[in-house]
Amino acid sequence: MELKQNLNLKLSNKLILTPSLKHQLSLLLLPKIELEQTIRQELEENPFLEEITNIETDFEPIKDFSKYYDEEEENYLTNKIVYKPTLLDLMGFQIDLEFDEDEKPIAYEIIGNLNDKGFLEVPVEDIAHKLKVPVEKVEEVRKKLRYLEPTGIASKDLKESLVVQYEEKFGKDEVVEKIIQEDLDKINDINYLKNKYSELSEEEIRYIVSNIKSLTPYPTFNFETENTKFIEPDIYIYDKGDSFEIVVNEQDIPKLHLTNQYKRLINKKDLPEETKKFLEEKLQRAIGIIRGIEQRRENLYRITEALVKHQEDFLRKGKKYLKPLTMREIAREVDLHESTVSRIVSSKFAQTPIGVIPLKSFFTGKLSTASGGEVSTENVKSLIEELIKNEDKTKPLSDSAISKILKEKGINIARRTVAKYREQLNIPDSRLRRIRT
Repeated sequence: MELKQNLNLKLSNKLILTPSLKHQLSLLLLPKIELEQTIRQELEENPFLEEITNIETDFEPIKDFSKYYDEEEENYLTNKIVYKPTLLDLMGFQIDLEFDEDEKPIAYEIIGNLNDKGFLEVPVEDIAHKLKVPVEKVEEVRKKLRYLEPTGIASKDLKESLVVQYEEKFGKDEVVEKIIQEDLDKINDINYLKNKYSELSEEEIRYIVSNIKSLTPYPTFNFETENTKFIEPDIYIYDKGDSFEIVVNEQDIPKLHLTNQYKRLINKKDLPEETKKFLEEKLQRAIGIIRGIEQRRENLYRITEALVKHQEDFLRKGKKYLKPLTMREIAREVDLHESTVSRIVSSKFAQTPIGVIPLKSFFTGKLSTASGGEVSTENVKSLIEELIKNEDKTKPLSDSAISKILKEKGINIARRTVAKYREQLNIPDSRLRRIRT
């Protein structure tokens, strides 16, 4: 019997997350208020960090509050715009932007049936029965709601909410979903997780656990009636007439640099190994925070700049002028991964000429065109309305005829979709529009 020995080499790509890189990534996720709190806490705990004082800032607060606040609120807020919305305020704006007319009553019914934590405990079958719509339609709307702000809203339970939050902030991961669904109660037992998920290294497991713990415990965590938190815009967008000015809100965020004293200490030869390791970890963390703040500022600005370029009419004229736009398109434009764009816009708000809105509101659905392009659903509705307005009233256009005309214009739309949009516009069918001579 002959034994053969084989030597196999396997190459694989694996991301090694250093402490510095971890902190950079974590800061991308934080809205402005949480970023400020995180930095101030780090200043107290990290001997390598020091706040730079007596520096001038070029921050320009909005001077005209009249569009958004009454006089009493303006005096209270002085030089800082903050926004204290109810959950319904925040959800209503997004529902009006993201949902078709036939979906909106379902979305509002779901929101009206949430418990105080933002979970839907009422069976979707009950909502379907009340509104006389298919159960599948209610479930479709509910799943779509989960990706609005606050992320995870209308989930059925904590685990579903955490899965949605994780997917949006860190990307979809089937192993993470399994950990959340099956082992959430074992989240602190690293040895148990190592044994069950042997395909992951301990470093990867600790990273996943850290990410799960960073998620909000329930969707309405920041919207409790007794202790509602203010939303402070992460970015300001000013309409200057012929252009827009973008300002990243860094007011009250400490400006940091590395101290020299501890850098010298870490190089001492007689330093105990344990102390040296502690200081090296703190130094890496300090470097990660400083770089993370710079990276957050730069990427937030670049993404907003790209969004503004695409959505100028939306910012000046309102939601009807929102153009079709996906995160993938913006990611390509700013040379970032789509998941990074998703992380950066998540839980971030912009003060705009039309009010305080989630950055996610700049993205919207679309229909494909024959040329490979895209057109927003609002534009398609306008085209249908215009065709019907200009039709021969003695021979009005059927839904099939409208579908054919739009296809000739390069817009791929089915007859039943034309009928749906026509009904949303409160326009009767061709038989009822016919004028007999």
